[in-house]
Amino acid sequence: MMTLRRAVQICNGLEALGDALMVSTDRLERMISGEDEIPLAVFTQAVGLLLEATTTRSPKRGTPDSNEGGRKGPRH
Repeated sequence: MMTLRRAVQICNGLEALGDALMVSTDRLERMISGEDEIPLAVFTQAVGLLLEATTTRSPKRGTPDSNEGGRKGPRH
């Protein structure tokens, strides 16, 4: 349920998330409230949206463009 709540925030609303997951807003509301079970496919898609949003926002480490590699000198 927390995954769906966070996905609603990232998508800027229940309707946008419903469109992204191809689920009606009524059904989404029932899943978030715990009335309906969250199908695995919907959960997986929501997690994918969260991962995409967090990796595209501000990659802080592990990027090839990062200056950290340059400080250590060449790796020959």
